[in-house]
Amino acid sequence: MSKSIKKLSGKLSIAMVSTLVVAMMMVFGGMIHVLAQDHQATQQASTARATAISIVGKAADTAVGTITFPEGAAGAVISDPYNNVDGDTDPQVLDGSSSEPVVRLKNTAGATLRVWLSIADWSNSIADSQHYELVATSTTNVDTVTTVLSSDGNAATVDTTETIDSDTYKALYLKLTLSSVAGKTGTSTLTILGESS
Repeated sequence: MSKSIKKLSGKLSIAMVSTLVVAMMMVFGGMIHVLAQDHQATQQASTARATAISIVGKAADTAVGTITFPEGAAGAVISDPYNNVDGDTDPQVLDGSSSEPVVRLKNTAGATLRVWLSIADWSNSIADSQHYELVATSTTNVDTVTTVLSSDGNAATVDTTETIDSDTYKALYLKLTLSSVAGKTGTSTLTILGESS
């Protein structure tokens, strides 16, 4: 009887050791699997667009700080904005033969840049939409502004696909469609960015 018990305990010991080894292999195997995932990491990097494109007056290289769209009725289309350098007596003109932009954009970088336009939300929901045209300064037949900058007056960034060579200019035309909100004043920030082309 005691021999049978010894044999049985020996078998039980072997079985327990085997079970422990299998369990340890499973645990360590799992740990090895986890460690295999932990030795990798996704990389991400980005470059900022250049801020070397200046907003300047229609004739002088003086920096423009404000573009004003004159007051209009709710829902009106405002296409004669002016800048603080040239003043309200020299607004944007849309005409088939003698158009004038609201501002010029000057590339002050040492390389050609592709132009991106970005606007922040118009405050007080004042704008229904905003449009632009970006053309060579020699172009004087701009009689309509139809390229979408913001379809709803909210923040937007667009690639104009236009480029400006180093130390040269492009003419920027803007149009704002007011919303149905009456008796309000709103503001938005226009940012000009450049991308190496």
